[in-house]
Amino acid sequence: MNDKIFYVINEDGIRVDARALSKFKLSNGKNYLTYTYDEYNDDGMIKIYVSGIIEDSGMYTYSEITTDEEWNDIKTILKTLAKSEEEPFPETIASDYKYIGEEISIRKAKKLLVSKKFADVLASKYSEVEDAKEVELELPVEEPVYEEPKHEEVELEKTIKIPTFEELQARNKSIQAAMKTVKETMPEPVVETPVEEPKPTYESRARKVDYEEKFKKDVEPVLLDVYAQQQKHIEELEEELSKTKFDLFEKQKEALSLSNEKDEMEKRTQVLEEQLNGVQKKMNGILNVLQNGDEK
Repeated sequence: MNDKIFYVINEDGIRVDARALSKFKLSNGKNYLTYTYDEYNDDGMIKIYVSGIIEDSGMYTYSEITTDEEWNDIKTILKTLAKSEEEPFPETIASDYKYIGEEISIRKAKKLLVSKKFADVLASKYSEVEDAKEVELELPVEEPVYEEPKHEEVELEKTIKIPTFEELQARNKSIQAAMKTVKETMPEPVVETPVEEPKPTYESRARKVDYEEKFKKDVEPVLLDVYAQQQKHIEELEEELSKTKFDLFEKQKEALSLSNEKDEMEKRTQVLEEQLNGVQKKMNGILNVLQNGDEK
């Protein structure tokens, strides 16, 4: 719990460890979660992510941030929360969602590049120990530190003098001893049930994200059908092309035959013309002879 770890199911269906930084609720009624994968650039800046969150049947999932107005409101809240560790978390935007240890499907989260101090201040105000407070108040404990749950430390810093390093060490030892006592005296189901409840859902949701099997069942048959249709279409085109080539060849043969016939006709016409010219010459000779005989 101290590490504020939860699990993001990303767009590829892969589960990735993430660290929660801040949770809050806006006037639009939507809950939001700020988190990080501890990704740093060369300048020491850390990348953080923000996503809307909704709860459905006891399970969390994402709600996309869609408008500029919504995104600007979120950035304003983050800047306000990161101003100072001493400033308490505003109750007006407090969210009662609990993400630690949960598995959440998140898509299209908004991204920001901030300083490490910015992210650390956000994380210092993240708390999910409300239930622990109720249990501690009911148990008979001699140590007075049971009256100071972790999530009230921000308010104490505002009204009480900041403790010294030695006082913090002593307080830390007292808290550890008290927590050990609580774990030993509390009934086992009360402590373990919140942690163990998500485990069955991990398995069931993991079985649902079997993309390889889903591909074989839903996508592969469609692809095979499309491939078969394309092959059939290609075969039809090839058959039509073959017929077109054959028809073209036949027409070329026909055109060649007509060309040959034309040449033959031209040759015959030339022969006839030569014969007619010979006949004409003979007739002209005969006429000349006849004309000469008449003159004599």
